[in-house]
Amino acid sequence: MFINEYGDKNDPLVLLLAPMMVSGEDLYQLMHQYFKHHYHFIAPDQGGHGKAGGYISADEEYKTLKSFLLDEGYREIELVYGASLGVAIGYRLFLDPDFTVHHAWFDGVALSKNVAFPEWFMKKMFRSRKKKLAKTKAETSPSLVQMYGYDFAKMMTKNFERITESDIDAICHACCHYDLRKLTQDEQAKLHLDFGEKDFDWKYSRKTIPVTMPEAELVIRPGFQHCGYMAAHPKEYVEEIEAFIRRQQDVLG
Repeated sequence: MFINEYGDKNDPLVLLLAPMMVSGEDLYQLMHQYFKHHYHFIAPDQGGHGKAGGYISADEEYKTLKSFLLDEGYREIELVYGASLGVAIGYRLFLDPDFTVHHAWFDGVALSKNVAFPEWFMKKMFRSRKKKLAKTKAETSPSLVQMYGYDFAKMMTKNFERITESDIDAICHACCHYDLRKLTQDEQAKLHLDFGEKDFDWKYSRKTIPVTMPEAELVIRPGFQHCGYMAAHPKEYVEEIEAFIRRQQDVLG
């Protein structure tokens, strides 16, 4: 993990935790310009991305992030934002009693203790695409262009070039294993969950959400794929995030 840090440290802290094939810096550049209020952003490059080393496990990634936050005295966090792979460490941070997290927004996450088939399928798919990319040296993946548009797909393809097969296996495992428990009412009140209607992860999360976090705010994006709305409409997406923060602040007084 490599820690990217932006903005005034006296402003409320926002953590931006990116999905696979998106570095922390990429996510920051995509989203920060649309926040109307001033925040202090931390947007880590996770293993296999940006300036980080390899991806070992979600536990190792979180260990590094937690150590950094504690060393810097960052114990109060206004928002933990995580998309897909980013939720693997965002979820750990959200539930860590060493921190006060006021809001969390998680997008495109397979909330299950063990989803073996998706893990196997993801590993096979990404390994195959990695080999194809090495042969064709394509600037963009056609399937990514179809899902996310040319510019976003080009950025993802560039990140994918440096991800190794070992990274792929560890990342796919992290995305498919969560230590779930029934969240408290206070925890659920701070949590927003976001899915594309066509997101494969929604198939699994829709079974566990009613059991573990039924009162969390839930939005399903009609017609969109995995993390598709975030990529296609970043301005509107960030506006919704800030509206969620304000609503929760009003509720809590």
